[in-house]
Amino acid sequence: MTMPNDYPPFSVLMSVYKSDNPNYLDFALKSIEQQTVKPNEIVLVEDGPISQELHEVIKKHTKLFEGNFKNIRLKTNNGLGVALKVGTKYISNQWIARMDSDDYSVPDRFEKQLKIITSQSDISAVGGQVAEFVTNINNVIGYRKVPVEKGLISDFIKWRSPINHPTVMLNKKSLINAGGYLPYGNLEDYFLWARMLSKNMKLYNSNDVLVHMRVDDGMYERRGKLKNIKFFYALRSFMYRNSLINLKEMILGDFIVTVNIIIPGWLRKIIYQRVLHK
Repeated sequence: MTMPNDYPPFSVLMSVYKSDNPNYLDFALKSIEQQTVKPNEIVLVEDGPISQELHEVIKKHTKLFEGNFKNIRLKTNNGLGVALKVGTKYISNQWIARMDSDDYSVPDRFEKQLKIITSQSDISAVGGQVAEFVTNINNVIGYRKVPVEKGLISDFIKWRSPINHPTVMLNKKSLINAGGYLPYGNLEDYFLWARMLSKNMKLYNSNDVLVHMRVDDGMYERRGKLKNIKFFYALRSFMYRNSLINLKEMILGDFIVTVNIIIPGWLRKIIYQRVLHK
């Protein structure tokens, strides 16, 4: 596969599991294949047994993709953190672009991220902005806005995840040095950014929308799972021990997290749509 000489080769890392919609996966993979700068490798991890329909989509794109398509099959469903940790072992390149199985990457997403990577030194991760949509990508209902510079990212992480995980492009060496992906409830990405910042790695975000993220009411319910609260508390304790937050910020953050967990889903949806992701 041809690629501009000034851009490093990169891989796309994805995970799919049995409940994923085959049409959404097809849409996501098409958005990778239609990029202005294409990856030379896709590593897709099947997180446990999946449907025949999903297998057909994967088979189709294995033939269509103009590069190396690695399909890794796990015998049991272990969650995103484990799937990505396994998938990382199969990555051949130094840069890894994350992509979820039901999202859409804008056509020049990778090109924009690679321009940032090649124009700045020692970057460990580059993310971007997200447009949330329902039904089709033109029906945008909100945005997940994150700060650009490292200093603002360091402030933002005190309260919320500072990088939109489905948009990120990671340096593999930095990822491994930070401990790699780990199972951590629904917070494997937030925990990763905290570990990277604790090691003074350089994180950055593009100001541009790089990914259109599909949302539904289930997303707001998942953010209120009681079992996640222990991971939130553990994460904030980690940030406190590593001087990413002070004691006052840890206590206040724990209170906010607790309230977010216990409020009803309909109220959480209003807060996210009208305040956090407007």
